[in-house]
Amino acid sequence: MTELPIEMKNAMLKIAQALSGRVYAFRGTVSLVLQGLDMNVDDVDVVCNKETALDMGELFSDYLVREVKYSESSKFKSYFGEFNMDGLPAQAGVKVEVMGNWQIKNTKGVWGEIHDGSRRVELILDGQQVYVTPIKEELGVFMEMGRWNAYHKIKRQLPDAKTEKPKEPDPQLSLF
Repeated sequence: MTELPIEMKNAMLKIAQALSGRVYAFRGTVSLVLQGLDMNVDDVDVVCNKETALDMGELFSDYLVREVKYSESSKFKSYFGEFNMDGLPAQAGVKVEVMGNWQIKNTKGVWGEIHDGSRRVELILDGQQVYVTPIKEELGVFMEMGRWNAYHKIKRQLPDAKTEKPKEPDPQLSLF
């Protein structure tokens, strides 16, 4: 099983504490690792609503790399921002990306549903409550993005690879 680096855990705990009471979820490979899957993790992604994304820009202004504001590319649109957490300006820290009201354009050119962090699972990380996107949600996102290698890697690790609706972890389960 993949173990998250301590710097990444610390950044996530700092974010979770600051966002307590707000709508957010850690997503992507970091979410999957926290739910017991073996994935490569390069950064921390936070999916949330517009308000929480803008709040993050203020709460973590000391770590800001890219201002949180509405951004649209050929594949994505959201209130996007980037942070370098727990690193000195001359050092690489933990890359954190926030995506408020995130949408993905599918392979047919149609914008998908808004991902705002409201579909989430509660976990305990080093004694602290954090929220992550469910595995089923991540499967859908990777499919929507056309990231088939990651999609199949996730599917192979599920208890029943033929199941379309994987069992979500017990919200009270402490993985760390």
